[in-house]
Amino acid sequence: MKNRNYLVHFAGVIAMIFWGISFVWSTQVYQSLNPTATIFLRLVVATIFFTAILFAFRLNEKVKKEHLGLFALAALFEPFLYFIFEGYGLKNTSPIIGSAIVAMIPLVTPFAARVFLKEHLSPMNIVGLIVSFIGVIIMLINKNLEFTASPKGVLLLTGCVLVAVGYSIALIRLTKLYKPLTITWVQNIIGMLYFIPLVIIMEHFQPSNFGNVKDYIVPLVCLGVFCSAISYSLWAFAYSKLGASKANVYTNLIPVFTAIFSYFIIKEDLTVNKIIGIVLVVLGLVFSQMKGKKP
Repeated sequence: MKNRNYLVHFAGVIAMIFWGISFVWSTQVYQSLNPTATIFLRLVVATIFFTAILFAFRLNEKVKKEHLGLFALAALFEPFLYFIFEGYGLKNTSPIIGSAIVAMIPLVTPFAARVFLKEHLSPMNIVGLIVSFIGVIIMLINKNLEFTASPKGVLLLTGCVLVAVGYSIALIRLTKLYKPLTITWVQNIIGMLYFIPLVIIMEHFQPSNFGNVKDYIVPLVCLGVFCSAISYSLWAFAYSKLGASKANVYTNLIPVFTAIFSYFIIKEDLTVNKIIGIVLVVLGLVFSQMKGKKP
């Protein structure tokens, strides 16, 4: 049983490592492609990879028609809306700042649970929100109290947080019905279908819009295989075993991994403001997971 628990926690950490570096890989691909084309191709890679794995090892699971609506809703949140907000948000800000904002997802989730599921909201949840919010603000301003990040980028990335909360609710229901691999596979297929009209409209069928493939093929394939396929499967597995609140704690690690990878891979400056901000975001998220006394 203990070994099983270690496996669940290991899955959560690995997923966060890949999602941490995904901000860096995405930034690299966006130098050649628009976010819409990037996300679509990323989902194509993930779908091909998943289909090959599922059918090669006979792991495919039949999806019931009555559950397709729930899958469609989950895919609408993630990958469709989430990746649109994240993609265009990262076009207007840095990977470290982007990951710090997205890392507030587990902090916002308890508030949504309070509204929609009538779950208890402790004083520590509120303290955590305030501390994390201060951390994000510190990362966004300089010593002259001027914004160092695009307000547009910050607003779009905030949309990621709100959309992810909706996805969490749908994912909880899906993990009770299907295996993690099945959930991720179907979710990627539906998400890919959602993006087809956008790609047709925004890319105008012009091959030149996709640039020189060799400039982005490696990070794009990594995004599809490691971030859209493997990580989402590991995340669904952790969700099914730990539940929403405990599993969401792992996203605290995303800005830490992103900062490390950004520094070494794309040489993004790791300023004092960013370090302090990351520490406060993570600290606030830890506070938000502490159990307070019920009133």
